[in-house]
Amino acid sequence: MDKSVVNYNAYGAYFCNNYKILKVVAASHTMINIYALGGYNEVGKNMTCIEVDNEAVILDMGLYMDRFIAVQERGEMNFETLKREDAIPDERPIEKIRKKVKAIIVTHAHLDHIGAVKWMASHYKCPIVSTPYAVEVMKKNAKNLDNIVRVNVNSTYRISKNMTAEFINVTHSVPQASIINIETKYGGILYGLDYKNDNHPTIGRKTNIKKLKRLENTRLLIADSTNADEERKTFSENIAKEMLRDIMMGMEIEGHGLFLTTFSSHMARLKSMLQLSKAIGRKPVFIGRSMADYIAAAEETGIVNFSEEAEIIRSPSRAEKRLSQMNRKREEYAFIVTGGLGEKNAVLTGIVDEKFALKIEPQDFVIFSCETIPTPTIQANRSVLEQKLHRKGARLFKDVHVSGHAAREDLRDLIKIVSPEQILPAHGDLKKTAAMASLAGEMGYELGKNVHILQNGQMLSI
Repeated sequence: MDKSVVNYNAYGAYFCNNYKILKVVAASHTMINIYALGGYNEVGKNMTCIEVDNEAVILDMGLYMDRFIAVQERGEMNFETLKREDAIPDERPIEKIRKKVKAIIVTHAHLDHIGAVKWMASHYKCPIVSTPYAVEVMKKNAKNLDNIVRVNVNSTYRISKNMTAEFINVTHSVPQASIINIETKYGGILYGLDYKNDNHPTIGRKTNIKKLKRLENTRLLIADSTNADEERKTFSENIAKEMLRDIMMGMEIEGHGLFLTTFSSHMARLKSMLQLSKAIGRKPVFIGRSMADYIAAAEETGIVNFSEEAEIIRSPSRAEKRLSQMNRKREEYAFIVTGGLGEKNAVLTGIVDEKFALKIEPQDFVIFSCETIPTPTIQANRSVLEQKLHRKGARLFKDVHVSGHAAREDLRDLIKIVSPEQILPAHGDLKKTAAMASLAGEMGYELGKNVHILQNGQMLSI
């Protein structure tokens, strides 16, 4: 089989037919073990453990959002339920090396990377290390966390005498995201999830390509596979701003309600919504608990200052009088709300279900500036929400969005820049990780030799 031209479907078949071969790739003298704990069967639930001799480090502790939302809607939020429903990573494969773990490194503030820290970090007697914005988000989500260490982007944290973690700044759909370079005496392990190369970010600095080019002896690249099957470059966040501008400033919106929704953590998108709302003479209002918490974290770390320019309502059920006043003058406001994924307890669903004084009227604009995460529960919830909005007579604008994940051609550039000895696709199901393996094959790597596909619970030794 010519690995340079094989497509990802062929790679998936190769993996399935050679499962036992790929289960563990062992060297004669093991130096580094990589434990795939979450994010290797699905988009989300990310968690990887790197064991180097007598020490180990954990990278990310995330939630599988589809199952987490289902548990959340049932009101059963506890560790045992989340574990039973497979909403958090399974840490049993590293049970025997638990005491070796010297640090938990969190790359950024998205729940599929950070959300399980609340329930799992206490299982390890070590610091939790991340950038300031992610630290603030963790502190708001969990009051019981001790030993949290803040590290600025583009700086280095010494894990132990033998290991360091370098936080290399990247652009993503949340502030202060990082690719992590774990430097060991055997070389570097580059954990490259959730990034893109945005040359025109609307918040923060550009991806630190210069630093990536200076990396030497990268033994392994753990690579983001989320968009590896999309044959394009991921566009800049500036494009999403222009898409919003085209709707908000280029259509007949006068006299109608304006509702916008995106991911609560997406400060760059929220900033664009605020600026464009003001540009059309509307007062921006942020509504929702998670949105208020993420904004507070961003303000406490000096990333934004929305409170001076907009009204922030954390709980709509406790602001009925204010929402009633706004509803009577709806054409004066832009309502930026939670609920773009159709979550049953989010603000947009509550508005549509007439739980609040704020209403959706015929011909109101509803802008979904987010993608629908491709999981059954989320897709079903979003479909139900859209049907209700159509029955209300609202005008829907969907997919007003650009991704925060590198697509296939961005990933090709990353491999070229870093020149890793080996590649391990992550952050995706088999179709996506196989697409990443196929890309590696196009660049001279060989599946089972120096590019590997793992599933949750498996280990790679190099």
